[in-house]
Amino acid sequence: MASPDTSLPVVDGLPRRLAIGWLSLGLCALGISSLFAVLLVMLRTPYLRDLFHRRELFPATLVLHVDLAVLVWFLSLAGVLWSLLGDARLPRLGWTALGFAVVGALGMVAALLLGVGHPLMSNYIPVLDGPVFLTGLGLLAAGCALMVLRTLVLGPGLTTPAHRGGVLRFGAYCAAIAIAMAMFTLIRDYHGLPDVKMGREYFGRLFWGGGHLFQFANTLLMLVTWLVLVGDIGARVRVRRSVLISLFGLEVAPVFLVVLVPALADVNSDHYRFAFTQLMRWGIWPVAVIFMIFVLYALYRTERGAGPRPAGATLLRFSILLFCVGLVLGALIRTNDVMVPAHYHGTDGAVTLAFMGLTYHLLGRLGFATVPERAIRLQARLYGGGMLTLVAGLAWSGLYGVERKEAGSLQVFTNVQEFAGMLLMAAGAVVALVATWYFLALVLPALFPSLARHRAVPRTGHAPRS
Repeated sequence: MASPDTSLPVVDGLPRRLAIGWLSLGLCALGISSLFAVLLVMLRTPYLRDLFHRRELFPATLVLHVDLAVLVWFLSLAGVLWSLLGDARLPRLGWTALGFAVVGALGMVAALLLGVGHPLMSNYIPVLDGPVFLTGLGLLAAGCALMVLRTLVLGPGLTTPAHRGGVLRFGAYCAAIAIAMAMFTLIRDYHGLPDVKMGREYFGRLFWGGGHLFQFANTLLMLVTWLVLVGDIGARVRVRRSVLISLFGLEVAPVFLVVLVPALADVNSDHYRFAFTQLMRWGIWPVAVIFMIFVLYALYRTERGAGPRPAGATLLRFSILLFCVGLVLGALIRTNDVMVPAHYHGTDGAVTLAFMGLTYHLLGRLGFATVPERAIRLQARLYGGGMLTLVAGLAWSGLYGVERKEAGSLQVFTNVQEFAGMLLMAAGAVVALVATWYFLALVLPALFPSLARHRAVPRTGHAPRS
């Protein structure tokens, strides 16, 4: 049985330049978000949290941390994949999309630095309710919409030759469909909500449906990245190309059910929220688990021989483990406690680690200096271990009912188990932060000095791995 080629094509020209632009935006967003995370850890840590008494400091910082680390970082890496798996058509649309996204992200950060906007911890996209932040968020959304439009117009690549990433292109195309449906849902919900557009409850309902569909896109992009990393270490997924294409189609298929939801429940009702919760709960994991089995089997076949384990294999294993833990914890959610962030730190950590691996993979192929395998392996273990510890601490505290989105003097521990769980969370968060800074220290010096020197990239797009 012929295995599909899952190598990511990189050629000179518009796809490469757009990919570098999106990658630069994503790395900057991740770096700034990690700085905000330091303050969040202090505000969650016993003893240190007592130093802070400003009620809005924690939620305002959390807004930017979440939006940069999840929304901007994930969308930027999506832009990288869509750029590389597309072609040179529609250049103005591509650059306009990137420009809007950059200006939008800067506007969101400026809102926090200027101290304008009231923090509202709405689900999926928390906001600083003010014109500066909301304008920035709107520009970021416009940039994403234009890039999605460009991807959809360029086509799914079903006729793309195997050596040009045909399977990968279809998977990324399905992710674009999921984001397009998320935006459709957002617009529909906007028109269905009351005219009084203010407050946490309003934004929570506005982003609820689209936020759930965004998770389908993140999962699809993670699965595409897993296939890229499998190919990078010389492994082969032992299934036919048609099987992988069918699985990507099955993963995105549930998002089309959102057109039926308004017929079943009003956007202002709890039944509407429940419908999207169940759609995500039962629509995402079955196909993802099948991909996990394929990837793990490919790793098993590759590692049976002698020699050191490739760094990409370490990244893949931790990404899969975090995703599995996140899925299990999601099934344990019963109330609005810290079990909720335990769940999404597991799944989002899995996506982030996969995108870190994609960044390492792309540096050499885009014409920049590569990162040594030993350093990649260490960084992956630090990040994976730190995130697992953080998730374990949150889950432990969640079992004892510690409230989410409360910190500082507002957070009260009633027993030693809650206290110990949050200390464990803080320890894991510190390790994960150190791993994130280590990642940035490895990739940023390789990326930006090379940009300044305008290094040429070979036409083959290949570069030796370290």
